[in-house]
Amino acid sequence: MASIIRLQNKDGSVSYQAQVRLKRGGKLLLNESRSFLAAGVGIRAEAQAKRLAEEWAELLTEKMRGEGAIAQRKLKGLTLKDLISKYIEFFEKDKHLWASKRSVLNVLARSPMADVAILELTADKIIDYVRHRRSFGVKPQSIQQDIIYLGCVLKEAKLFAKLDVDIAQYSLANEYLKEKGMISGSVERERRLQDSELGLILAGAKATEHFRQIPIADLVRFAIETTMRRSEITRLQWSDLDEKNRTILIRDRKDPKKKIGNDQAVPLLGTSLSIIQAQPRTSDFIFPYKSESVGVAFRGIVSKAGIQDLHFHDLRHEGISRLFEQGYQIQEVALVSGHKSWKNLKRYTQLRAVDLLRDVKSVVVEGRGDRR
Repeated sequence: MASIIRLQNKDGSVSYQAQVRLKRGGKLLLNESRSFLAAGVGIRAEAQAKRLAEEWAELLTEKMRGEGAIAQRKLKGLTLKDLISKYIEFFEKDKHLWASKRSVLNVLARSPMADVAILELTADKIIDYVRHRRSFGVKPQSIQQDIIYLGCVLKEAKLFAKLDVDIAQYSLANEYLKEKGMISGSVERERRLQDSELGLILAGAKATEHFRQIPIADLVRFAIETTMRRSEITRLQWSDLDEKNRTILIRDRKDPKKKIGNDQAVPLLGTSLSIIQAQPRTSDFIFPYKSESVGVAFRGIVSKAGIQDLHFHDLRHEGISRLFEQGYQIQEVALVSGHKSWKNLKRYTQLRAVDLLRDVKSVVVEGRGDRR
């Protein structure tokens, strides 16, 4: 942890340099050094400089060990459930906790692993949690979300709980789980909404609106027209609507890098503005419904209509696909969908290639020549 080095200076004098390095969980937490010049020439002067260097290194080491011990005492007895509770409480104050994330955190908080003390949360316990989830048929893609959000709680503990949590065991488990394929990234869905299915959904929505009190028909059409996520739709406010310019501000739009303050003004294409104008102004929110309630209502209508494997989020995919089919360029679609990187939108461009092939017989190429 501490090392003392004798240095011969250019002017012939001698210094002793003390260096203190502290690692925890493979991570370098401290790397400090200080030099002490010998006051004179000779063994006695050098011995005094060396002793000062050793004392400085010893004091700094003891200080760091003391702070580490205090941190350990703070963590003693604290369970994962306790830490998750602090995390939710902190981020919900500013309403910066997505419904999907809260749902995953609640799953973690109800699991057997939740009662494990943070100081005893080892890699094998995290791996056992994943095995437990897999035994119930949960897919690797879903479990990966659990592990990602578990990492958020552990890594951000210093921010929301003033606790320095060692994540070495978490990192070890995460690496193993990925290597063994027990968790994996999401598989991009390619589910398109058929016109006949849309008709069934709209009809079913109209038939149930009188007792559901949620305008699912409007929400479905709006989701397709705007490509917005369900949580984004239910957060839209009247004060952020610009009817003159046909735009609306989406506050804190979902983004993997910037979760807070990612406000985006988006155009209201097609009939989306008229759908908004048709809503009663009974709240600050245009669609004053819980995101989860909209999801439940949508699933009920889809199930009753006998439609298989259709999620509300598929409406966003449908909307983006339609924009490309209508001839919008990738940068224009990104302005609507909110994609910061065009990489995720490139998979949609294949739709335009297919559209070109539909009219291949009507295309006449004259004077093409040999491009080689």
